[in-house]
Amino acid sequence: MCSHPSVILLPGSFVRAELYFPLRDAVQAKGIDMHVPELLTVRQGPNDTRTPPSMYDDAAMIVSEVEKLADVGKDVIVVSHSYSGIPLTQAGGSLSKKRRRAKGKRGGLVGLGYITSMVPALGESALQISAGFPTESQPQVTIDDQGWMTQANLTRAAETALNNLPLSEALVWVQKFSQHSAQSFADNATQLAYADPEIPISYLLCENDLTIPPENQLLGIQKMEEARGKPVKITRIPGDHGAMISEKDRVADWLVDLAKNSK
Repeated sequence: MCSHPSVILLPGSFVRAELYFPLRDAVQAKGIDMHVPELLTVRQGPNDTRTPPSMYDDAAMIVSEVEKLADVGKDVIVVSHSYSGIPLTQAGGSLSKKRRRAKGKRGGLVGLGYITSMVPALGESALQISAGFPTESQPQVTIDDQGWMTQANLTRAAETALNNLPLSEALVWVQKFSQHSAQSFADNATQLAYADPEIPISYLLCENDLTIPPENQLLGIQKMEEARGKPVKITRIPGDHGAMISEKDRVADWLVDLAKNSK
């Protein structure tokens, strides 16, 4: 049985879990148990007739996924990518191993990780965070009558999300993008998991990211450090926003290190 914590990696907006499976497989090949659940706010194809879920629905899913592992005694590290930094921040506060132990429960959250992620302050939403990005980083989206957002310009999405790849290769990936709930981008964070100084936090800063530029990533890190009163462990790679694809091996090594060096 693996003695290291399990890792739950949360996808970003517009992206199905399957785009992270090559990364998951690379991490599992190095002996780490890793899971990539679907975000509820990502539409699961044209036959998905749900009302677009909220960010809080994603947060509830994260709680459920952690509890499934913790209830069988597993320690868990949850890692976000992009948008999912917001529901992770919303969800994680009640899941720490220390808090669960105080209630007579096994397992629990032993670390948080953020990969080039949105990091909310209390009361902040994805829309508010992205409003602070440079104009050239702003996504071009349309919203249908049901409330699903669609990337309106796939070439631009490829150029800003996977700029480390040749455009022709990046376009193949972004054509796999799905739709995303518009409501989730308007939902404000009401809890801050990162404010607990006893939960270790690591951040993978992607220096070539044109979607969440490095200066915006650093602003998110600053929020966390001010709230917890201690530094966040930062690792820098020359990754773009889709580093789980374009820099898969570097991201895999970071995730493995995160799990193997968890205390």
